[in-house]
Amino acid sequence: MFDKLKDAAGVAGMLKDLPRMQARLEQVKDELGRLQCVGHSKCRHVRAVVNGRIELVSVEIDPSVLARGAEVGPVLQAATVDAVNGAIHHARREAGQRLADAARELGIPVPAQLLQQL
Repeated sequence: MFDKLKDAAGVAGMLKDLPRMQARLEQVKDELGRLQCVGHSKCRHVRAVVNGRIELVSVEIDPSVLARGAEVGPVLQAATVDAVNGAIHHARREAGQRLADAARELGIPVPAQLLQQL
């Protein structure tokens, strides 16, 4: 019975802090929009940038690769996929870490399983 009362008090406390939590999460969302995570292809001819919201910002291709003509199509495609996936992986890790840090700061428990995935 007392456990239920403690749980209810905890929920009430969280509801009281809701505006502060919303403000902090909005701040993290803005930070993630500005975060720039870079991925490179293995051959280093393609560079991709993804923000912390997992949105592709840019893809840069070494002009010397384009000068080779049509025969580089499949290689260039694979290199682009490699670079974008690397940037996405980096962005997910950074975003997860920043969200976990904000959650801990707000007193929200972060499951250990989630932290292991970061």
